[in-house]
Amino acid sequence: MTTDKKIPRRLRYSFSRRSAIAVPLALVFLILRPASADRGGLEAQIKFDYLEKVLTLRHFYSGERLRFRPDGTLQGDTPIGPWTLDGQIEVEDVQLHGARLVIKGRRIHRVFDAQYKPLDELTTVKNDSGKQQKELAKALQHLKAEVEIELPSENPTEKDVSSAIHAVFLTNSESMMDVVPAFWRAYFAKQEGTPAPRLKGPVYFFKPGNGMSPPRSTYAPDPEYSPAAQAAKYQGTIVMSLIVDASGETKDLQIQTPLGLGLDERAVAAISTWKFDPAQKDGKPVAVAINVEVSFHLY
Repeated sequence: MTTDKKIPRRLRYSFSRRSAIAVPLALVFLILRPASADRGGLEAQIKFDYLEKVLTLRHFYSGERLRFRPDGTLQGDTPIGPWTLDGQIEVEDVQLHGARLVIKGRRIHRVFDAQYKPLDELTTVKNDSGKQQKELAKALQHLKAEVEIELPSENPTEKDVSSAIHAVFLTNSESMMDVVPAFWRAYFAKQEGTPAPRLKGPVYFFKPGNGMSPPRSTYAPDPEYSPAAQAAKYQGTIVMSLIVDASGETKDLQIQTPLGLGLDERAVAAISTWKFDPAQKDGKPVAVAINVEVSFHLY
């Protein structure tokens, strides 16, 4: 036979106090757990979206470490280089650290194939058995870059992260023509199937005869090699269109067939200083559009 016993008041009080403490702790756990899970899920999503992808910087900053504010402005002072050397990064790691997003990767050096499509230089040399090519492949694999982007808060949303990334890098829907120097626009217009930039002002397209004489160069220094191309012993010829105006100055330079590794910018820099006796039509100086070839060879 059992009998009901009253629980002493002291024990009842003790039991009640433990329950009152346990409930707030459970609530704290439930509040904190989703935030941590969301952050881990956000980082996993970023990795899924960007690992092994090639990202293009809006500004082609050189250097191994770049720091950006949330709006995409650079912290510090870093020079801008050619897009074929400093414009693109293959993502190898992405991490969230509080209010910072850190993207680590390999800088891609671009060369061009026979159809003038850009190639990753590493892919063209990594399977070569020659000693020089193996050393070059090793050097290209060690062209690292770390990009740190500030975020608006310690607990960023997916939108915060996406906005910060797109402030620094191009989106898939944007064109390279939006970020490259003007002398690359004809090349990318052709690659993307869009209209080429229009020539400015009245310009003749030179053809022998018809009372027209061609422009003749009076000053045409050769361009310098870029260090990256020299190290790779990279050679070739660039074709560039330009206008020689009625005063013999060059303008509206456009790359038609590029080389890469920074040589195109070296060619533009040199041709921009060239001087001509202008073309003549019916005895008067006129502006003409011409093509010039610039060859890079190591002797």
